[in-house]
Amino acid sequence: MQPQELARSIQTLQSSAADGALLANGAARDRTKATFVRVHSRELGEIVNHEAEKLSDASAHGNVALRKSEAVDLASKISQSLGQLQVAPGDESGARSAEQQLRGQAKRASKLADSL
Repeated sequence: MQPQELARSIQTLQSSAADGALLANGAARDRTKATFVRVHSRELGEIVNHEAEKLSDASAHGNVALRKSEAVDLASKISQSLGQLQVAPGDESGARSAEQQLRGQAKRASKLADSL
């Protein structure tokens, strides 16, 4: 795996986390239908899980291998946060928590991509 490939995967993670944070914000403010929250968080989770699988399967060396491992860990955390929304889309308190987590994870992904 080359640094550019890893950066693209991390950007996908960042984008999914940011989108999930917006979704969670709408759920926390009771401005988004529960069905939409459930379906969209599932879709985002599938994207994140697919990226995690691709990253896990890729071979890398040196600094790229270290960053790849961090990206896989981050993908797992993003997936868990999106899972909270999927399982309980009407839980406004849980959505606020997921929003904070996803915003932090999006920032972490951005910093990780910048470190390549």
